[in-house]
Amino acid sequence: MIDYKAVGRRIRYYRLERGITQEELAFQIKTSAAYVSNIERGIKKPSLQKLSEIAEVMHVTINDFIYNSYHTNTAIDSDLQYMISLCAPEKQRVITKNIAEILQTFLSE
Repeated sequence: MIDYKAVGRRIRYYRLERGITQEELAFQIKTSAAYVSNIERGIKKPSLQKLSEIAEVMHVTINDFIYNSYHTNTAIDSDLQYMISLCAPEKQRVITKNIAEILQTFLSE
């Protein structure tokens, strides 16, 4: 079974990492920012087509949303995402980028 809350968190992670707003993503996939917000919060379940379009914008695969091996502890992941969400958008982008760089360092060893 697909964990749509985890999928939404991963979409948000990649979106912030790339410095894309919900409005920009919504425009690129021809939907509303409210719909993107609902996907990221796990309220709406995106179709395979929408997941494909989002993945294309993010330059990742759908598997990166569904089977992302970076996030193995969902409790820690949820807490971290919550703490990041409390920051201003610019700080969110910096923090998310730094986390991605740290993960890449560990994964490349």
